[in-house]
Amino acid sequence: MKNKFKYLLNLIKTLIWPVVFTIGYSFVNFIFVCIFNNSEKGTMDNNEFLKYIKTDYYKTKLNNYITNNSIFIILIVLIILFPIFYKILKKYKKENNFKVKNIFFPIVLGVSISLIYNITIYNLNNIFNFTNAYKPSNIPLMIQLVCSGILGPVIEEILFRGIVYNKLKSFNKPMTSIILCSLIFSLMHSNIIDMVYAFGVSFMFIYLYEKYKTLKAPIIMHMSLNITIILMLKLITYNFLIFNSYLVIISIISLLLCRFYIKKDV
Repeated sequence: MKNKFKYLLNLIKTLIWPVVFTIGYSFVNFIFVCIFNNSEKGTMDNNEFLKYIKTDYYKTKLNNYITNNSIFIILIVLIILFPIFYKILKKYKKENNFKVKNIFFPIVLGVSISLIYNITIYNLNNIFNFTNAYKPSNIPLMIQLVCSGILGPVIEEILFRGIVYNKLKSFNKPMTSIILCSLIFSLMHSNIIDMVYAFGVSFMFIYLYEKYKTLKAPIIMHMSLNITIILMLKLITYNFLIFNSYLVIISIISLLLCRFYIKKDV
């Protein structure tokens, strides 16, 4: 019983960091909502404003405001939490063996997996219609690239592979730590399709982290995954069957070459 209690306590101490980030992000987001509401209220009395915030016009305008300021929201959260995260990461610092020549490997993995996954899911979705992920987005491309393509991967790798995974390793067997970290990471996503995807790619992120002893490798792969779909979404959704087929074939060949590289490098 004592060992089970200790294990549960260690698990709670690990899970608290994703919770801290979520609370921090929600708090900063709330501040921006308050700023927006203050500017929108103007000379309205409370009753008028309460009616106004229930309208679709208000909701659309608020959503656009938050979207346009999402870079600042994420940066503020990162600035606030980074000193704490950096202090934790220092305890798990390893001998970095990631060289400039190694950059190509995680990029190829990220691009290839992203193309195979998204082309497959998009075509299945055309038949079964189970996700809205491939509908055109109103979010400006630059905001998508900075938030989802750069800042998101940096924060998630620091949080999940840098902190959560290392903490899990301190009281679990290696494979148990990998599975638990991947499960926790997947649960931070919004739908079952993304959860399954996140669970799978988390294994590759951890593999790269352990291989090169630095978060740079999984961060680069994570960026490649996200940036690929951001830039290629319109091409994929044009329904060019031959073009998409070529992309999948090239991606599969690239993954096979990566597999050969892994075997050779062992």
